[in-house]
Amino acid sequence: MVNRNKLFLLALILAAFNLRPGLTSVSPVLHGITKDLGMSSTLASLLTSIPLVCFGFCSLFAGRLANRYQSEKMITLAITCIGIATFLRAFTNSSIYLLITALLIGAGIGVVSPLLSGFIKSHFPDKAASMISIYSTSMVVGASISIGLTTPLQHWFNHSWKNGLAFWSILALLAIPLWLVVIKQSRIPASNFSQKTKGSLPLKNKKAWLLTSFVGIVTLLFYCFAAWLPAIVEEKGWTPAFGGLAGTIAMIAQLPATLLLPSLLKVLPSRRFWITTFTLSIIISLSLLCFTNVTPIVSSICLGVGAGGLVSLSLLLPLDMASSPMEASTWSAMTQAIGYMIGAVGPFIIGFLHDYLGSFVPTLYLLIIIGFIAILLGWKITKSAKGKAEGLSVK
Repeated sequence: MVNRNKLFLLALILAAFNLRPGLTSVSPVLHGITKDLGMSSTLASLLTSIPLVCFGFCSLFAGRLANRYQSEKMITLAITCIGIATFLRAFTNSSIYLLITALLIGAGIGVVSPLLSGFIKSHFPDKAASMISIYSTSMVVGASISIGLTTPLQHWFNHSWKNGLAFWSILALLAIPLWLVVIKQSRIPASNFSQKTKGSLPLKNKKAWLLTSFVGIVTLLFYCFAAWLPAIVEEKGWTPAFGGLAGTIAMIAQLPATLLLPSLLKVLPSRRFWITTFTLSIIISLSLLCFTNVTPIVSSICLGVGAGGLVSLSLLLPLDMASSPMEASTWSAMTQAIGYMIGAVGPFIIGFLHDYLGSFVPTLYLLIIIGFIAILLGWKITKSAKGKAEGLSVK
């Protein structure tokens, strides 16, 4: 059993590694992409927005797929889709081709992400917070290395951003063989995953809609910066290389929040307190970028800490409210499906406003307002979930 648990934990980590590089590896080489393919800022923003929309749409069907087929099989198939689409970027010859690969990557992520929540609920029911921490941290590591290494890889591969993007298919190549073993080792057949919910989404549940709105706001904030932080820093007068460094630091700064979240919840279990604290960290980051000339590194750190904590909490809250692995998958599917569709609007709006206004400053004002809305939603969620979520023990 111990070896089996270690196998499943490693599989979870490798799967999570694949959930961000297809999106985050684009921003460090975005200048080269727009130059070579003749893309405007608005069109380039679709490289982040389209995967998020597709992510959200495909999440709607994740629970039903898990109910009809073995959940682990669907995770393996979706990781394969991510890997193939990422590899195909090596042959990019037009903006439409690149957007199609983004769509396929988003589809794969949309299936994997909610099913991993059910996987955790099923195989690690007594260690949900710790497993979510490992899951979130693994995603952050995948995002960080893709942002930090894509530019060096571009130079290594004869200054080809296409090969730099395609390189990240290696993460799927590492994960797939292990998940094929997990399929054989799993003792939970699809037909027994849940007989009550049958993969239906909690569309009539008020708490689910509140949580979905919160996830949408958190996602919007996160991906606006994942897509545009290097460009924002560059507009403030810093070099493109420094902009890429700021983006990398923002990703790495998420690690303390994701790693320490279980310990923080043991000391102070209140989800409300941590939602407020992490969101204020993002608002401080936005304010520093908007109103001061302080080095963007400080803003990147505040942004990373806030984003890391909020993303981890948004993954944990559906598990707090779920009573079974399938319910965890369907709650996660709904919050991520609709929430990520909301989040997909963010990068597009930032790109459009920048094209229209010629500056990122007005968009920073807008994001500060959205940050305060996130706090209000967080307080409403924790009030609704107080009796169940905030009272849970964290193991």
